[in-house]
Amino acid sequence: MLSPQTADLVRRFLTPANQIDFPTDPTLQKQLNESWTFNLTGFTQQGITGNPWNSMNAADNTWYFNPVTTDPAEVVYQPIQWNAFPGRLEYYYGGGGGTNSTGLVLPMNDLQALADTGKTADGKPFSELPQITNPCSAVVSNYGPFGPRGWQDEYCEWSVQREGNNIVRIDFTCENPEYWNSLWAVSPDKVLELYRSTLGKPQIKMEDLYLKDPTRGTPIVDPSTGRPAYNPLNTWNSGPVSTATQGGAMHLTSTPNTLQTEIGLASAATVPRPGGNSNAQALICCAQYGQPARNSDPHIGQSVNQLVAPPNPASASMKATLANPPGLYIQTPDFAGYSYQTPDGTDPSTFWTIVRGKEELHDELGRKLPGNYILHATFQVPASKGYTVSDITINGQKIQWASQVAQTFFMQITGAGLKQTGKAPEESCVATPPTLFAQPLQIFHTQVFFALTQTNVPNLMGVPMSLASNSTLIAPTLKAGQTKVSLVITADTLSGGGFPTVSFGDGVTATVQSLAKVTYAVPGNTYPGEVSAILVSVDVSATAAPGPRSLWITNAGQAQSAGFPAAIHVVSA
Repeated sequence: MLSPQTADLVRRFLTPANQIDFPTDPTLQKQLNESWTFNLTGFTQQGITGNPWNSMNAADNTWYFNPVTTDPAEVVYQPIQWNAFPGRLEYYYGGGGGTNSTGLVLPMNDLQALADTGKTADGKPFSELPQITNPCSAVVSNYGPFGPRGWQDEYCEWSVQREGNNIVRIDFTCENPEYWNSLWAVSPDKVLELYRSTLGKPQIKMEDLYLKDPTRGTPIVDPSTGRPAYNPLNTWNSGPVSTATQGGAMHLTSTPNTLQTEIGLASAATVPRPGGNSNAQALICCAQYGQPARNSDPHIGQSVNQLVAPPNPASASMKATLANPPGLYIQTPDFAGYSYQTPDGTDPSTFWTIVRGKEELHDELGRKLPGNYILHATFQVPASKGYTVSDITINGQKIQWASQVAQTFFMQITGAGLKQTGKAPEESCVATPPTLFAQPLQIFHTQVFFALTQTNVPNLMGVPMSLASNSTLIAPTLKAGQTKVSLVITADTLSGGGFPTVSFGDGVTATVQSLAKVTYAVPGNTYPGEVSAILVSVDVSATAAPGPRSLWITNAGQAQSAGFPAAIHVVSA
């Protein structure tokens, strides 16, 4: 139970880095705070629920806790850090995976070029490189994630501005897409203002940010807000190249790089597994959270698991969570340790600018949190210096690729532990159960869904991919008293025998209209896959209680399985 001294302080999820984007408008900031708390509470419930539908030993992650309902005085913090450079590139194409490597061992210059552009230094894209073999599943596939900068999958992405061959500016971001979708729902004007100021591009227009009908080019209205929907992969947040007419890195776009996924990973990692947690790759293969061979996922999972089941038997077991404010954070580069040198002797750290986020952050009790809380940073030499980023050296090598800078800094999530007297029960490795239940995946307003799925996203692999892969799990909003609301639910492991039944609990009635197949990467996944798309018509009673509603999908002839938390948000009329 919260102490009286902190009960008033700990009542909401703070925005990433406690960023205040409405400093002069407390009404809109309050609206954003409430929306963000609703979304993060839903993500937390989803993480704790896990996957009870088509996996064994992957549900009821009750050793993950909600930091908002916990007295912060009882919490201890642990920084969890990993290198920002895409680890899977070195694993598969640099020989780092040993027997799991592809057999093609590229020099570091090529790996750095791949990290920046998706192509080797001599222009070979991923599609011309050998396929890779997943060390957990042994599945052979093309290198992914796909998408304009999908390969930047360590929760840090960047875009590069050049003059000729010289780098003049690098934008690094770790901002999650859920925050920007939440901010857009409150104020598109603020999103436009921040795009312009953060990227230094006053030429950005509001219509550049709209989700549009791919055939007619007209904005798609989001029924949750009654305003044009946001395109997360818009002209100014797409790809690794930044120019005066396109490109930039405002927030994460690689399909695994979402905050909801990070919460899901951390919650799944709270379960002790056979074999212990001394080997990060073995643990991720057993628990099946995240992507093996990344710098991030195996290390994050191992670090969280070691909070719950410490390798030292004398250490106390802890429940674990992501500290408030949950987020992914850039750390300051190691300018000294990597021997950055400038032509005129200027301290290179002066060219590193924190655009969004903070150098340091304190919790609700005033305690300094570990690490840095940087959301967006630039590395840029002032024009008055007469030289560019490409004239700076790192360990004697001129900066040819932004990824050389990424190799000199870490990313961080801040773990939080809550001491326990007992121990979390060990579960066997995750496996496929004998009976599969329908698994709810995601839910959309229909017009938004079709605009997303019908918008093609070009990628270096040439793989068919739609904009739906860059959507989020933010719950659609429905008003009490609304009728015939058209929604699309995506789901997995539907069985034959007619339409499934769909339920949202008391006061909300759903009628299945049709069933189809669609292929996209459900947010958090590295690769697209085929799932079912269920078209439903929903009626909300005028007396329906406001708040989050779980979603149940039940195959014909089966008993009802677990509900998926916070699938929709019912609000008063």
